[in-house]
Order: sequence, then C-alpha cells, then structure tokens
Amino acid sequence: AATNSAPRATRIALQIDLGQDLKIRGHGLDTQLRGDLALSAPNGRLAIAGSVRTEAGSYAAYGQKLTIERGVLAFSGPADDPRLDILALRPNLDLRVGVLVSGSAQKPRVRLFSEPEMSDTDKLSWLVLGRAPDGLARTDTALLQRAALALLAGEGQGLDATLLANIGLDEFSVRQTETGEVRDTVVTVGKHLSRRWFVGYERGVNSTTGTWQLIYRAAQSFTLRAQSGEDNALDAIWTWRWN
Repeated sequence: AATNSAPRATRIALQIDLGQDLKIRGHGLDTQLRGDLALSAPNGRLAIAGSVRTEAGSYAAYGQKLTIERGVLAFSGPADDPRLDILALRPNLDLRVGVLVSGSAQKPRVRLFSEPEMSDTDKLSWLVLGRAPDGLARTDTALLQRAALALLAGEGQGLDATLLANIGLDEFSVRQTETGEVRDTVVTVGKHLSRRWFVGYERGVNSTTGTWQLIYRAAQSFTLRAQSGEDNALDAIWTWRWN
C-alpha cells in the first residue's frame, strides 16, 4: 500500500513577556514597552500574536515633545505589519491636541486630533504654536505650512526640532506685535522643567531688555505665572470654555 511521505507543516510556539525594563529610544521616540507576545512559525514563516503597549512615553514631532497617552501595537500575523493605535498629545494645554496614528505599520494613517473637535487649521496651530490661529504673523503661518507639509509627508521631526533638542529647548516661536504704529518681532524660547513647571524667556528684536516667565500649571484650568523684566508681576490665571 502506498503511503504519503510528504513532510507536514511544523508549528513552533514561543511565549515572550517583555518584562518591566524594556525601553526604546530613537527617532524622536522615548518610551518603555510592556506586553506579551506569542511567536510561531507556521509553514516556516514567522508570525506573532499579542500586543505591545507604551508606558510613560514621549514623541518628538513638529518641534514639540508630545506625551504618548495611548500606544498599542497589536500583532495577529506577520511580524512586520501590526495594527497601530497611538495617541500623542501636546502637554500643558487646557485642551487636548495631538496626533492620532491608526491603520497598520505598512499603511499607517496619521491625522490631527483634538478635544473638543475643531478645524485642522486650529488643531495644527495649537499643536505647533500652543495657541489659536487668530492673528497669526507671517512667520507663524510659514511655520504652520511647513508642519502641514511634514504631516502629509509622514515626517515627524525636522531640522528645527533637531536644533532645539541639541540646545536643550522645548519651545521656540517668533511672532509679530503691534502697539499703535510701532511693530516689533518677538522671539520666545522655553523649557519644560517637568509636566507642571515651565520657564521661558521672551524678547523683542527692538527691545533693550527681555522678560522671564516661570509658569506652574496647578490644574488643567488653573495656572500661576511669575514674570520678571521691564514689568514684574505674579498672575493667577483661571481658564474656562463654553460652547
């Protein structure tokens, strides 16, 4: 009697626990990773099942250091094409604005995110500049255009972000001011000391002195600001929104 001697497909399974100490840093990403994965090789091809999630992570994009609120890579087959569910937000704002990544690793979908919902122009302005787009100067508009092009091209970090990282700054902006018939260009730089503390320096190109600011965000809608320069002040700022 004839027998079928063709080799059977083998399936090798291996369980992996990522543990508590795995950390990834590079290309703007800085986060710890957690998760459990099952590796197998059906028909000799590597397959992965399970998920990997981020913890206490950040991502540098569009000149800002975004906080990763949710980051999940879900595997259910090929190792190079997990499903993506990533939400990264700009910190220290009174609203939620950031970038949402969905789809798969090979075909990711990147879009702007905000709560409450607003136009893409408003989202981009809050994400890049930290304020609404009302009264944007030409320099700010050009910066938004560059960020929009980077978003469409799938790029997260450009020359400006790299330069800021090298000199240890988190924020840099240039805007135009106008007082009567006097116009000036104001440059602002800043550094987040922690999630609640921020120190910044602001100076007009035509000014002889600048202004230092120390900001403490006590709650989502309540901020304390100390200012030193031409004018010394201590402000308590309460912000609320209504439809």
